[in-house]
Amino acid sequence: MTLDQSTECESPEQDGRTSRVLLIDAHRLFREAVRLVVNACEGFEVVGEAANAAQAVQLVESLKPDVIVTDLPLPDRSGGRFIGEFLLRQPQAAILVLSTSSHEERVAVAMKAGAHGYLAKDSGRDELLIALRELAAGRRYISKSCIARRRRSRETASDESTAALNLTERQIEVLRSIALGYRNQDIAERLGVSVKAVQKHRARLSNSLELRGTAALTLFAVRTGLISEALGTRTV
Repeated sequence: MTLDQSTECESPEQDGRTSRVLLIDAHRLFREAVRLVVNACEGFEVVGEAANAAQAVQLVESLKPDVIVTDLPLPDRSGGRFIGEFLLRQPQAAILVLSTSSHEERVAVAMKAGAHGYLAKDSGRDELLIALRELAAGRRYISKSCIARRRRSRETASDESTAALNLTERQIEVLRSIALGYRNQDIAERLGVSVKAVQKHRARLSNSLELRGTAALTLFAVRTGLISEALGTRTV
């Protein structure tokens, strides 16, 4: 997370009450940096720090924090199951995940586990404070970078689906065979054409889809669902 300069932090919507914050991250230096940012914001106070889930569980029970800021995953816990452990001990707490990943899958795991907000560590100081205020006010918050990544992912999926519709039946068959791991010779035998013809089809596929290499073509086939119908038909 970048610690850039920002305007003065406004108080959270809690009638002047200070929100108690627990920080959980394996890296001490990162915790110290976040603590400085949070403590400088009126209405918030870091009351404890933990390096892993085991330490955090004890602190959640003893400190009763209003907001828990945690990395995902933690050194001693994978997935987001530990979020449920925190909420069992402090149901009123708001959970803000502060992670290096902005992948949609990671965000979904966190929110499904019970998190109230998700912030990428490459976010700035301003956005961290905005997220804290939103959670303290009983609302949810998702990092701008996570939302942007999800939007780009959906736009890419839409573009790929459109591109798939423009493929010929023969191109689709070649693409499916490539995705299933068949070599050019195998594809030629399956389709009853020459190896040279298969090579030409591959070249045209790469050019029309602007993809290079077997891995890229396979990923395209999986994303657009072109491989699903053929998965059960491969022979060895």
